[in-house]
Amino acid sequence: MNKTLIALLITQLFAFPLFSSTAIASDDNHKEGHEEGHKDEHAEKGPHGGFLLTNNKLDLELKLTQFAGNTELRIYGFDNNKAVDINQLSVTINVQRLSEKPELVRFKAEESYLVSTVSVNEPHSFKLDVMAKYKGAKINYHYEQEEGRTTLSEQAIERAGIKTQLAQSGTVELTDTLFGVIAPTAHGTVEVMAPYTGLVNDIFVSIGQNVKKGDKLASVTNRETLQNYIIKSPITGVITDQYLKRGELASSALMQIVNLKTVWVELSAFPENIEKLAIGQNAKVYDLHHHLNAQGEVFFIAPMMSGGHIARARVELKNPDGHWRPGMHVNSDISTANINAAVRVKATAVQEFNGKPSVFIKSGNVFEVRPVKLGAKNSEWVEVLEGLSVNSEYVTENSYVIKADILKSGASHSH
Repeated sequence: MNKTLIALLITQLFAFPLFSSTAIASDDNHKEGHEEGHKDEHAEKGPHGGFLLTNNKLDLELKLTQFAGNTELRIYGFDNNKAVDINQLSVTINVQRLSEKPELVRFKAEESYLVSTVSVNEPHSFKLDVMAKYKGAKINYHYEQEEGRTTLSEQAIERAGIKTQLAQSGTVELTDTLFGVIAPTAHGTVEVMAPYTGLVNDIFVSIGQNVKKGDKLASVTNRETLQNYIIKSPITGVITDQYLKRGELASSALMQIVNLKTVWVELSAFPENIEKLAIGQNAKVYDLHHHLNAQGEVFFIAPMMSGGHIARARVELKNPDGHWRPGMHVNSDISTANINAAVRVKATAVQEFNGKPSVFIKSGNVFEVRPVKLGAKNSEWVEVLEGLSVNSEYVTENSYVIKADILKSGASHSH
């Protein structure tokens, strides 16, 4: 549970008539010394501003207080409007929430009040069974409150396209997104040279043409021996550049051939990225229009930063159909860690409600907002640290419909 049974304690009972709440104090009539209880027809506040549960033997004031980052529940006792000796009072509260197992909250004495031994969390929809012991008497109080709920028919659920699934444990992969450019590999790029200085008699290929290893590229006449010889392609690839024409003197490179069946992604890693990168990490590469994505692996990280405080990292990609063209700008999600989440939900399930991340749980045809504390997340999954239990059924698609219906009903609240 998280901060804020404050609805229970202070303003919630008065501000929102939609909430259904009752407070009942009763005795256990099977044992001696138990006092007769009664229903509290009007919500009352205690001297500390908390909610008052009354009985002709003992009144209890419940107040939520923020302390050291937690929300603790404090209980004050009154006998005939006088504060009781807190060491003579013991209280336990059984909290029942929608679609969850009951939770027993215990208390310990502190100064003039009892304080809960655990932090009291949202949501504010629950049934409370309060069990008090005072001077040999056992007194039970009951309180109910509904908040942030709506009920939809099966037809409405189907018409709105609302989908649900059970919250489970699982892995949440953390990624860093880096900008990159497709480049030919160093071992797949060849500058074709003439073995002897000579005159270019003929060129058999042109830029953009695919060639296989051993195909004829050019005919050159040795300037010293006047003997003609044929230059053949040393690799399979595509002609990407041609430096000489017929009749020119071949004394340097004739042309460039690149094999693009495998390409590199030259990634730019900033200092905050480079600390997380490691050889062998998985990389998902996608073009800027998300037309295609491919999986690769980081195989190189530059040992030095550039003048712009950028380090080069490389990923190798298979490119059988030539989609990844050198010079193409891409993004790459590098897998930097895997978090084992005790509870995770679909990222599409998370909505902001009253300024807090929340999901919507389902029990039968009843939906309820559930504020959650989030941990690791990616584009698909989000870790839930607090607020949701394993096997809770939650809305994965079109949860905005639930949110809108609850807000329309006036079931939101403020703190």
